[in-house]
Amino acid sequence: MNKDINATFGAFMMRYIPKINKKYGFYLFQTAIGRYKGYFATTTINQLTKSTIGEMKVPLANTEEQTAIVDFLDKKCSEIDNVISAQQKRIALLQELKQSVITHAVTKGLDPNVEMKDSGVEWIGEVPKHWDVMKTSLAFQGIGSGTTPSTSKKEFYDEEGKYWLQTGDLNDGVILGTSKKVSDIAIKVCNLKFYPKDSVVIAMYGATIGKVGILGIKTATNQACCVLPANNHMVAKYSFYEFLACKPALLVSAIGGGQPNISQDTIRKQKIAVPPVEEQKMIADYLGKKCVSIDSSISKAQHQVDLLQEYKQSLITEVVTGKRKVC
Repeated sequence: MNKDINATFGAFMMRYIPKINKKYGFYLFQTAIGRYKGYFATTTINQLTKSTIGEMKVPLANTEEQTAIVDFLDKKCSEIDNVISAQQKRIALLQELKQSVITHAVTKGLDPNVEMKDSGVEWIGEVPKHWDVMKTSLAFQGIGSGTTPSTSKKEFYDEEGKYWLQTGDLNDGVILGTSKKVSDIAIKVCNLKFYPKDSVVIAMYGATIGKVGILGIKTATNQACCVLPANNHMVAKYSFYEFLACKPALLVSAIGGGQPNISQDTIRKQKIAVPPVEEQKMIADYLGKKCVSIDSSISKAQHQVDLLQEYKQSLITEVVTGKRKVC
């Protein structure tokens, strides 16, 4: 590595660009970005400014070393990327398997020999003959949402206050906490409604549109959450899995241009399969075990992806900074 050249990135680009291998510059800049993350301008979004880039200090290898570095990193990074790609495909397949297992269980049940009937609903298909098929509004009473207390009023929010759920808190799982809490003043002024544990929540719009959650806490919500309150004839965990299964059907019904949304009316009209309560419990227990197993496999594969990405970045840094010799 040419030790006497450690110029700012701006000076480097002005003086040495004619001598630089473009692919080497790509790897070099990746390393520089990692080293200078602490200097990013932070407003609402981290920003890398032209002036920051211009002040970055970078090493420069000679032409022969650049070629050797590029050849080495191209080969190694390609190998790592292939393994990452294989793991990502595995994750996608596992996610498809999970969705398939859930959909089959909540529409076909667990008995492969049961007599079936046509549900008349495209996403459901055939269901066991003794099951009901009905609109969500008939299966759940008191369907509603919430509101957002003015964010300009600091007295409306309190870290020690009551739970207040936003769609960003939904995780396709059990909700045990919220990112924000509201004060008693907000509850009174905004007349906030609190929904009981075991209610099912669906995100109607935003980045998390279609995500589902099951309440493990009593909470109020914002207006983007549609809440299906817990009741005695719908087992909460079964209902949760059912709305995970019908998410694709709900998304097809989403309206809007720049920001699609699932209306509360769409959810109310959505037809769902309703087995007897005891059967709902059996299906929920079965899916709980199956999903834990699949989620564990997904988590392990994702961990491998994370480790490989970290290793790739570390390898690039070591090579372009001369800490690891390749020629």
